[in-house]
Amino acid sequence: MAGAFSVHVPMHSLGSKKPRTVYEKAVRDFTETAQQLARLNQHFRQASFSEFEMLMGLDDEVLKRYGLPKRTVKRALIEVYQTVIRQSGAD
Repeated sequence: MAGAFSVHVPMHSLGSKKPRTVYEKAVRDFTETAQQLARLNQHFRQASFSEFEMLMGLDDEVLKRYGLPKRTVKRALIEVYQTVIRQSGAD
């Protein structure tokens, strides 16, 4: 199920340190997407985890791109949620 926003996964990394694993790449890409959405949408910055998950719009196509099991993607999303939402709340 796609969320209200489509997920834009950058083809290149903005950071200077290259991710060592697919999981690290997924976390980095999801973080970049979440930060962009947080800048654009006030509601996103105050979202519960369920709303965050829906707004990130991660569908089966995205899961296939990374080749990670759903529970690993969920763990990555939790990590991103804690980082981005807590960061946004501190602003």
